[in-house]
Amino acid sequence: MFTQRFSRLVAVISFAALASTSVQAGSEAGSIHLRDQGFFWVGVRSKDVPANPNGGPFAAGKQVSVYGQMHVGFQLVEDRKHPYPLILVHGGGGQATDYMGTPDGRDGWLDYFVAAGFDVYYVDRPAHGRSPNNTAYGNGALAEPPASGFMGVLAKATQWPGDATDPTDPALLQHVASSEPGPTVDSVMLKENFAELLDKVGPAIVITHSAGGPSGWLSVDARPDKVKALVAIEAAGGFTNLPLTWEPALKAGEKPVTEKVAATEAGKAACDMQPAGSVRMLPAFKNIPVMGILAPESRMFTPNYHCTLNFLNQAGGNATLFKLEEHGITGNGHFMNEDRNNGDIAKLMIEWIESVEK
Repeated sequence: MFTQRFSRLVAVISFAALASTSVQAGSEAGSIHLRDQGFFWVGVRSKDVPANPNGGPFAAGKQVSVYGQMHVGFQLVEDRKHPYPLILVHGGGGQATDYMGTPDGRDGWLDYFVAAGFDVYYVDRPAHGRSPNNTAYGNGALAEPPASGFMGVLAKATQWPGDATDPTDPALLQHVASSEPGPTVDSVMLKENFAELLDKVGPAIVITHSAGGPSGWLSVDARPDKVKALVAIEAAGGFTNLPLTWEPALKAGEKPVTEKVAATEAGKAACDMQPAGSVRMLPAFKNIPVMGILAPESRMFTPNYHCTLNFLNQAGGNATLFKLEEHGITGNGHFMNEDRNNGDIAKLMIEWIESVEK
């Protein structure tokens, strides 16, 4: 009898001790304490559709279809240490899970940001992840992306936690498992979605990666008073093809005029820049600091990423290029969020954010 009571007492004490222990994000990022977590949707639109002619539960009466929606998850810290939340925007073919972990099970950037005391919101852009695809966005049947398509992107990244030469490598398959080939909504709809999100949670600092880059530019243009800073990680540009506000204003169907400007460094691409003397400005970007991150070992953006930031600065922006190797961080590729030293990059971002949030 005594033995049974003693065992129960030990179990109760052990459970109480476990309950009082910090919940660990992992051995890399540190402990996480949340006051709330959950999700919601922005950009939910509806339209009437014909009734189902084949019968069934949706055959009669007025029918409504939902489209254009964007899933937003959030984690809000118990001890908030920063004035502005972060909004994490994934790259092309990815989803919010890009920030949540790595193919080999280490902590993702989300863990580092939350452990550092940031409230964090993370999105699945329309037609990616938990934001359902819709044939109205483009082509109907979508082909799955082959693992071999990512091998060239990862080839020079010595920090990648797998074998980039093997299309059946477990880490590579884990990476590809989250990929959605698209298509997604148009830029006008995407701009509306981020405007709604910023109205709900802003002011905020937006972090974008790769093909998620336009979401950041559109966010600034939509709500320049609510984007306090932007981290653009090898982010796509395409300013002249986006619905942005220019000064002088563009006429209907008009685009800013550009010309090729030769590269000043070996291995760099020529840039499409506006001609001197006839530069249109992007007034929304005037007072918003932009951290442009480049991994020199990346094969995708190394030749031309400077063009994106140079174009933005020519139009009145305030972008600074951070080459990882110049900050003692080496061996990274385009998917640096998954590299072995992803924590070092997270800390570099946090340090910069702390310098501009004051």
